[in-house]
Amino acid sequence: MVDEEPNFVDLACLIKITPEAILDKFGGQINASFFEAANIAGTMKQKGLVEFKSSYPGPNTITVTDLGKELIAEAESKSMEPMDVLDNNILNQLSGGKREPKEMSNSLNLRPKDLALRIYKLNKTGLLVYELKNGLAEISLTEAGYLKVKSEPAQASADAAKPQDAPASADAAKSQSGPAVQDPIDPPKNKMPLTGVIVIEVLIIALIIVGLYLKHII
Repeated sequence: MVDEEPNFVDLACLIKITPEAILDKFGGQINASFFEAANIAGTMKQKGLVEFKSSYPGPNTITVTDLGKELIAEAESKSMEPMDVLDNNILNQLSGGKREPKEMSNSLNLRPKDLALRIYKLNKTGLLVYELKNGLAEISLTEAGYLKVKSEPAQASADAAKPQDAPASADAAKSQSGPAVQDPIDPPKNKMPLTGVIVIEVLIIALIIVGLYLKHII
């Protein structure tokens, strides 16, 4: 049973089909044998991406259907979008040694069509190249793609090393420096010792007593 989901091989073969392309020569366009090309063409026909036309006694032709044209247009639209995390993950998969779309689709748990659109996008941006061979697609990183993969960890490290906002840093420094130093308290003014006060009070009492005694004598 044919999977109805278009894959990257389907998309790559579709863009190779020229108007009034001859079916018998399709293998030469996609770098495949006659039988491999016939199998791919038959699969794309079952998915509704192409159709065959017979013109006896002329050759049979293969043309792209409206559904096939919509797939190509969707791929072109996707290629105009900015890079995102999924694009970087696909590049990392290639850097790790995976070269076939089916391997990457299984590893990323991604639908074949979604992966096909992403590979097309990365090819258009010059980060990867592909080669159709024997009915399969082999994908490799370009120099730009390799440098992109290697720059991602460095960028992540640089972002992690950035200092925090100044207010937060100031608060942290303040908390690490220990409790705040309080302003010194002015020493109390000199006061008379308690013994001096007692002596004065005793003298006053004594003077009062002496005064009363003298008054009594007089």
